Amino acid sequence: MTLRKRLFWLFAPLLLLALGLTYPLSQSLILSRFDRQDAALLSAEAEHLQVLLAHTLARNLDLVQSYAKWDESYELLRGQQPDFARQHMDPEALRRINFDFMIILDLQQHIQVEQWLPPDLPDLFALDTAPPDSHAGLRNGILELIRRLLDNDHREGSRGQLVVIGGVPLILAMSDISNNQDSQPSLGTLVAGHFIDNERLRQLSSQINGTLHLLPAGQRQDDWQLLAAADAANLNRIRISPRQLSGDNRQHLHLLLSNSLDEPQLTMELSRERQLYQEGQKAIAIFLGQTTAIGLAVWLLIYLGLDFGILRRVMRMHREISAIAPDSNRQRIGDRGSDELGRLAREINRMLERLERSEQRDREVLDAIQDGYCELSAEGRILATNRALCEMLGYPSAEVLGQSFETVLHREDIERARTQFRLARESGEHIRFTSSFRHHDGSSRFYDTRFSLIRDNQGNFTGYRGILRDINDQVTYQNQLLDMAYRDPLTELGNRKAFTEHLKQALEQAGKINGHLALLYLDLDRFKEVNDRFGHDVGDSLLRTVAERLRGSLRQPDGAYRLGGDEFTLLMPGGTATTANALAQRILTQLREPVAIGALSIDFVTPSIGIALFPEHADTADSLIKAADSAMYTAKQKRNQACLYRPSSLSSPEQSG
Repeated sequence: MTLRKRLFWLFAPLLLLALGLTYPLSQSLILSRFDRQDAALLSAEAEHLQVLLAHTLARNLDLVQSYAKWDESYELLRGQQPDFARQHMDPEALRRINFDFMIILDLQQHIQVEQWLPPDLPDLFALDTAPPDSHAGLRNGILELIRRLLDNDHREGSRGQLVVIGGVPLILAMSDISNNQDSQPSLGTLVAGHFIDNERLRQLSSQINGTLHLLPAGQRQDDWQLLAAADAANLNRIRISPRQLSGDNRQHLHLLLSNSLDEPQLTMELSRERQLYQEGQKAIAIFLGQTTAIGLAVWLLIYLGLDFGILRRVMRMHREISAIAPDSNRQRIGDRGSDELGRLAREINRMLERLERSEQRDREVLDAIQDGYCELSAEGRILATNRALCEMLGYPSAEVLGQSFETVLHREDIERARTQFRLARESGEHIRFTSSFRHHDGSSRFYDTRFSLIRDNQGNFTGYRGILRDINDQVTYQNQLLDMAYRDPLTELGNRKAFTEHLKQALEQAGKINGHLALLYLDLDRFKEVNDRFGHDVGDSLLRTVAERLRGSLRQPDGAYRLGGDEFTLLMPGGTATTANALAQRILTQLREPVAIGALSIDFVTPSIGIALFPEHADTADSLIKAADSAMYTAKQKRNQACLYRPSSLSSPEQSG
């Protein structure tokens, strides 16, 4: 970010802090209070809706009781009022008391008298999308529900509730039938009710300050509270949901109504505008807008003062500093002011002089050291080298700069170097590894390489700094010593030490993969006679010829070793009795051929071979060697034979070939 932008944003945190504090304070102190008032108004409307339902139930129940606690109704069930329905339950009478049906049942729940005056099917309000198919289906559903209610309410007198039949909500009122004084035992039940059609739903909605929707009964939630009944005669259990918000504009809650059997009947969704909350938002928005405008005006005035007083001069200094290139000498800043910026310009000029002297000194030191030096970017590209590094690798400086370090490594060493660089970056520690580098002429030389991390002033990783030391002569000498330690000088086969280590490694590898290993022990018959008759020089020549023929009989990764004298061993990873015997037969064939040494032709020296298998015969190195040695001695008894080891407890070693 430029200095101009930094100065422009200098007062942004203060302005944002003031506005940021004002907004949450207004939310917590003002809007939250308005929101609580909106919630209280919504809860009050829910209670008002409950009262309206209770009044409707009470009114219906009073009308039902006026019919049920009446001598005429009582006499009907005693069989003394045969003309009761025509006189007291005609359609006009039902219409006057606002009932859609009335039914009288005896104690056995048989219908004695009934009258139906339901609305037309299209006028009925259905919770589902389609109205019911027929009035008969509604009647049967109502009668079935009435009988279930009577079977489960223990005939506890008068009651009223809102129920749903076939997706149609209706108000149901029931009362026991007795005489005018309610002094006689009940002889039956009078049931009456009316459907909540579209017109009645509109009347109910008009009495509340909000929007009312009737929905199918949903599942009960654990956080819904049970409302106390507004009227003791109301058997509906009402559970109210927590308030829910629909954005910033509306709020709603749900009332779940259950019948006296505690069966969910329908859900009433009551919603209304969050008027107080919205008005509070508007007032706060106006206040914040005015505050922001004042803050921005002050901010702009301060910025203009800084721009004309400081920024233009600083920008000129910035252009001069940006024009200073790495290879430019004696280029300086031209500001000669006597204030703070002028003193800053003079200090920068002195710093440039010191930096030029330091860079020259560093370059001379790096070019004077004998070890190679380089700097790499974070991606591994060469950024700088000294003279020694270019001479060690034979590359001109211009050819390697900007190239990846992988260009001077062999393919097999690249992944190892990447791993070392990654570990150094993750751990923050120096790395050291020895690797062969590709010389410009195509040859390879070994170098000891040490790399450390380069970090900027903030401690951020920016690249690597490395030192290369030529250890090619040392590595060559070490390889020669290692080769001498593990190779028989006469035959150039592996010696006893190499055999011991390679056998151990082969056994471990075979054990890990549940594989096989064959060990062949070979001894030359009548070899001592060659030394006694022709001398040790001829014997040594014979041993070299045998070693050469063994190498010609083997395949990788089989290995041949000379343990000393005329004793040889062969390791055959994956070898079985069949493959080991085949190898032994090839060796027998090769070594049966006469050996020509000068004018001599030696044809009486033959091999004896013992074979032992892992894991069939032994599972350790010592026991496998003993088994092969035992089989070899058995083969020597007959000469020019190959024998497979068999434990003496079972049988003697088996002769092969």
